[in-house]
Amino acid sequence: MSKDPGKAYKDWHWKIPHAHEIEVEDDDLPDTLIETGRLVQLNFREIHHNPKRKDKAIELTPSEREQSHLAFDPNHRNQRLYIVIPKKLQNQMKKVFWTNSKYPERNPAVVAQALGGRHATDDYPDVKVKPIGILTAAVYATEKGNDGHSWYIHHMGEETGIRPALTIDKDGRIWIVGGDYTSPIQGITN
Repeated sequence: MSKDPGKAYKDWHWKIPHAHEIEVEDDDLPDTLIETGRLVQLNFREIHHNPKRKDKAIELTPSEREQSHLAFDPNHRNQRLYIVIPKKLQNQMKKVFWTNSKYPERNPAVVAQALGGRHATDDYPDVKVKPIGILTAAVYATEKGNDGHSWYIHHMGEETGIRPALTIDKDGRIWIVGGDYTSPIQGITN
């Protein structure tokens, strides 16, 4: 059953109605996504992480943030998260994380199964991905209720310790794969 996108946005943003809709031309994304906020930064640990080293970060410039979105699928049973970035940024990500990757490409479901959690399912698009790392935090900017425009930092796996992978496909699209989070009304959980 499809949920009303306007109501889902308003509920998720604590009574702030959506201002506009964005059409995204991508057959691999769900028909409807609800923006959690403008993507600011993604923190990740490399696959073979040295615990003495800090997490790495993909930090977007102010102009990139205006065109980049962290969004969720309101019709997915676990409100799966998606990242929507402009083509120019996709091309930059491709050069850094796909072309130079030492990892083989895999089906997202295989990566998800290896990580576990409620998103360890086989309902991903038919794409091949390479790992960037384990997603430890997502930073996004939005307005919720009476908080005004704020940055929100969500640490992934904070309840169960099961974090998703941050991955990339051959077109430079970034995918969040696996993990144990949901995106209910109160915000990203776990």
